[in-house]
Amino acid sequence: MLDSQAMYKSGSLKLALVSAVAMVVSLISTAAGPVNPVPPSGETVWLQANGLRIKSVIYRSPKLTAHPVLVLVLHGDLPRPTYHYEFSRQAVMKIDNALVAALLRPGYTDGLGDRSEGEMGMTTGDNYTPAVVDTVADAVKQLKQEFHPARTVLAGHSGGAAITADLLGRWPDVVNAALLVSCPCDVPAWRRHMLAMQADPIWLVPVTSLSPLDLASKVSHSVRVRMLAGGDDPVAPPELSKRYAEALRKQGDDITLTVLPRLKHNILLEPAVLDALKTLVDAKPVTLQPAPIRK
Repeated sequence: MLDSQAMYKSGSLKLALVSAVAMVVSLISTAAGPVNPVPPSGETVWLQANGLRIKSVIYRSPKLTAHPVLVLVLHGDLPRPTYHYEFSRQAVMKIDNALVAALLRPGYTDGLGDRSEGEMGMTTGDNYTPAVVDTVADAVKQLKQEFHPARTVLAGHSGGAAITADLLGRWPDVVNAALLVSCPCDVPAWRRHMLAMQADPIWLVPVTSLSPLDLASKVSHSVRVRMLAGGDDPVAPPELSKRYAEALRKQGDDITLTVLPRLKHNILLEPAVLDALKTLVDAKPVTLQPAPIRK
């Protein structure tokens, strides 16, 4: 196992950073409500992806064909996540012929005490790096090789949505569709927003994360992208999703954005999100084409 965070030489700097992270976690947790461990009813499968040991929990619809639709779910930046397991469990009860894999992002420990290897970072948008995106892409490819799906859908919430969108641009031929929920899809703008909201210098620390907006031109025309955002989201305002959706729309991609009135940031378990995933899974297949070369 790798250490989850690097140790800081300066005790005062460490204290300041820990305090700032606590503020971020508090903001997100308040919107989410209490976080309770959800014992997964699925099968825990450990993957070796991009050199890291990554946890996945596999859920299956009651009725499966030999070639189901594979759905992968990425949680947000909130520490000790379990809600993506619950989302996956609900999804297979609602959607026929779906095999849903809830991934524990690199460096994260879930509410059950299991940990994926890698660096979690400081939950400041610093975990959407090329290495993390490549690890998720490797996990997707391994699961596709194992289950031979008819189609593959990648779903992500918050920071998981940013990683999902980054994967669409960095690995445009890996999935057929994506569901982006509460996406900070313009990462530099989102970090400026968080700096203004919290007035904390931790948001000025440089990061090496990829921004979905910068990779939008590389997304394949044949990939369906569906986005949902809370109309009153204080963490990732809908404008960040709108910019990404508009960038895809201008180049002719299959993109829709739904803003859910009065909802805030943690909306993955909202019925509208499950409905959107079901619509993606049930949609008529589109042949996955290589991404065009765009100047």
